[in-house]
Amino acid sequence: MTYQEFKDTTIRAIQMKLGKNARVTIQDIIKNNDTHLDGLTILADQSNISPTIYLNQYYEQFLHGKTLSEIYTEILLAYEKHLPKKNIDVSFFTDYSKVKEHIIFKLVNYERNRELLKQVPHIRYLDLAIVFNCLISADEDGCATILIHNHHLSFWNVSTDELYELAKVNTPKLLSHRIHSMSDIIKEVFDDEDLSAVLSEEADVIPMYILTNRQKLHGSACIVYENLLSSIADRLNSDLYVLPSSIHEVILIPSASANSYAELSSMVREVNATQVSREEVLSDHVYYYSRTSKKLSM
Repeated sequence: MTYQEFKDTTIRAIQMKLGKNARVTIQDIIKNNDTHLDGLTILADQSNISPTIYLNQYYEQFLHGKTLSEIYTEILLAYEKHLPKKNIDVSFFTDYSKVKEHIIFKLVNYERNRELLKQVPHIRYLDLAIVFNCLISADEDGCATILIHNHHLSFWNVSTDELYELAKVNTPKLLSHRIHSMSDIIKEVFDDEDLSAVLSEEADVIPMYILTNRQKLHGSACIVYENLLSSIADRLNSDLYVLPSSIHEVILIPSASANSYAELSSMVREVNATQVSREEVLSDHVYYYSRTSKKLSM
């Protein structure tokens, strides 16, 4: 079965299971780093919002032996699990006085998103770009956002700089930062029986800290939070290497404890090439935060 046949069959099967009151569609969704995915959406019972379920991964599962029946069941379970409990009134999006309290930013790679950046307001930041979202909701299951496009600015009669000033205040407030040491992460992964041995092995390893936001979604934007890196560097009494491990988090390493910049850069490139999905890569470059200049640089 070709991928196109798989998509057509899936639409018909899901539509048949849900009946005529549901509308099942597939759209080409452009994600981060110009990644194209096929997103299946189900609008039923007068709902105006639906979780997007990406079919690409399910086709891979089909090719590796999972039956179509099992896949359809998983799709419906995912739909039910992530379906919002009520409709979202997006009419407020036309009223800038209401929207502005929800403007946040995130970071994407500049070169890998050139086509997207033609369509959205953005600010160049090192080899990255700051882009803007309207945050609709945020809870333990994730965030619902609307990406802000150039035509929104024309409608609202605001500038990119004005968006940025709002986002600098809103983003740390709505998506507060979280920082964990690598030993904290190890404690979450290993049980008590293995923990002491692992921590003993880690004792001489370079200290590393994971910086993200409370949702662990697009948490790399925390490096733009005003005075945050300065505060962390002061507490660690060191300049910092900042390793962009993904769009969702960065790794902070005190500069005095780190290997050479070349070794760190090589490590980031290797991890991006082998461990991080194309959609989630932020950058192949390591950054340096100086306590003296209070600036992040490449």
